[in-house]
Amino acid sequence: MEANEEDTYISIPISIARRNSRFTRDDDRSYGSIISSTEQAHKAMRSDNVPISSTSSFKGPNSIKRFQSSYQRANSFKSIEVNMGRERSYFNTVNSPNDSNVSVYDQLIDYDTMGASVNGRRLSMAVNGPGSISKKNSIADLNPNDFPLRESFLESSNEPNNTNPLLNPSYQENEFAIRSQSHKINDINSIIIQKLKPEKLDNKVVIKIVGQSTQPQTVFNSVNVLIGIGLFALPLGLKYSGWILGIPMLALFALGTLFTADLLSRCLDTDPSLISYGDLGYASFGPVGRALISLLFSLDLLGAGVSLFILFGDSLNALFPSISITQFKLIGFLLICPLSFVPLSILSNVSLLGIISTLGTILIIILCGLWKSTSPGSLIHPNPTAWWPEDFKSFCLSIGLLSACWGGHAIFPNLKNDMRHPKSFTSCLKYTYMITASADIGTAVFGFLMFGSSVENEITKNILNTSGYPKFVYYAISALMSVIPLAKTPLNCLPIVSLLDIITGVKINGGQEFEEDYDDELAIESEYEDLTPKNSQISTVRKEHKSLKSAIISCFNKVFVNALFLVTSMVYPEFDKILALLGAGLCFIICFILPCLFYMIMCKNTIKKWEYYLCCGIIFVSIILSVLGVGAAIS
Repeated sequence: MEANEEDTYISIPISIARRNSRFTRDDDRSYGSIISSTEQAHKAMRSDNVPISSTSSFKGPNSIKRFQSSYQRANSFKSIEVNMGRERSYFNTVNSPNDSNVSVYDQLIDYDTMGASVNGRRLSMAVNGPGSISKKNSIADLNPNDFPLRESFLESSNEPNNTNPLLNPSYQENEFAIRSQSHKINDINSIIIQKLKPEKLDNKVVIKIVGQSTQPQTVFNSVNVLIGIGLFALPLGLKYSGWILGIPMLALFALGTLFTADLLSRCLDTDPSLISYGDLGYASFGPVGRALISLLFSLDLLGAGVSLFILFGDSLNALFPSISITQFKLIGFLLICPLSFVPLSILSNVSLLGIISTLGTILIIILCGLWKSTSPGSLIHPNPTAWWPEDFKSFCLSIGLLSACWGGHAIFPNLKNDMRHPKSFTSCLKYTYMITASADIGTAVFGFLMFGSSVENEITKNILNTSGYPKFVYYAISALMSVIPLAKTPLNCLPIVSLLDIITGVKINGGQEFEEDYDDELAIESEYEDLTPKNSQISTVRKEHKSLKSAIISCFNKVFVNALFLVTSMVYPEFDKILALLGAGLCFIICFILPCLFYMIMCKNTIKKWEYYLCCGIIFVSIILSVLGVGAAIS
């Protein structure tokens, strides 16, 4: 008996998927192995008993290579969406060729990272044979006979229906295997394509790639999103708020953002075609919601880039005061700008230095406090601290500083969809927040104890300006704080550059670069008409002209974005004010207010009464705190 349509998964070797996506025409076959949910569940249970060696550095789902691949996909998830009227940013929506009442959601993926991408190519292209590209828009209407099956279907068991029929069936078990000599599903060289039946999704067929990241990889990616340069200003935030208000605020922000992150996860479960934060905004408020989120993301990335430039200049100026902060920022521009031209695959590896440098700096700060026996700068004999804020304005400033380090919600939806077991995302969040809260609260407490009322806007500046530490400490901290902007700024620059590329016509929204799409169109047209030598020559000239023009515009966009970071950091050079504005102005909206609104709208039929009132309370308090924090930051 054949498996039900909604329980069918197709295994495709990555090399074949990439080749098919480029419309190469060396043969006319389709590729793929189809398995049923029964075999999938059986193999998934067997995979739970895999030997420990499968998670070694060289093989298994948690191998170094898979960690690298997962981390690269996570870095590609930052994007600013341009088409506000697009219902799903990561899907190409068409009507089914067999039934005009059925909408087909064909996922867009990057065939380099094999992850969802706004500017990616259709996933169905990985399955279609090269000879059928121009005739089929998706794999929604394909039946098992369209594939050279290597394994016969096993009979489907009568499994009970899921409590929520809109849930993605693979959310229960996402680790599959297939008996095949050519490729294995749990091998890094294969991907799984999943097809969901329209009857379960209100006449919607969803074609999507099954997530590949494991729980450890998701925790690592989440921690990398949350732990950033904002924690270096936490001691100052604690100074402004005092112990009595500061520690409870940090704890409440941590618990509150953990709660709202779980709300986002529940919203994603209502529809398997929801992948990004922008999709949730569209599902709740339509095009206006997506436009608002794109604006917020743009401001967030701009603020992060400016903060990194300020951090670079301040850190080096503290060690070499003879060179001005402005001069160091110009040096940073000359170093960072070329890195913006480096491909994402390399930038992802380089950005690892950012999290390593951040954690290394925290460790050095704690060791410095234990090393020095006299204040200031000692944990053995702490500096005098305050229990209460000095005045109301100081308290308002602390709101933004203490909340700025909890803003990872913009990427959380993508990280969940990239998981092999998305139902484990809530568990990953708990581990993520345990690690992040330990680092953030620890840095705030230790920094405040070491320098008390004399703490500066960056705790590292206090270390560099205080004598009594080993000499290598000053050079180590300056080096680490210089590496962080070099490692992270190019990645923050990419989404804004991509936005400008679309606006200037270098890229087409929802597709790859213009030149590549032009090549694909040419390949399709060549099936049906012979191009004369004259037409071919004209096409070549046009391609070369557009390629040169696009390259020049793209280079200008990269330089322009970095220059924008540089100039803004010179106009607004106060690190603490920038972070306070980001925390109070953006973090409360993205991490508190919007997730609650999404949940109240999208889960209105299942939300409990206490959850509804709690969400209303969070929204009300967040608005008040946000207004106070923004007012103090801009005054």
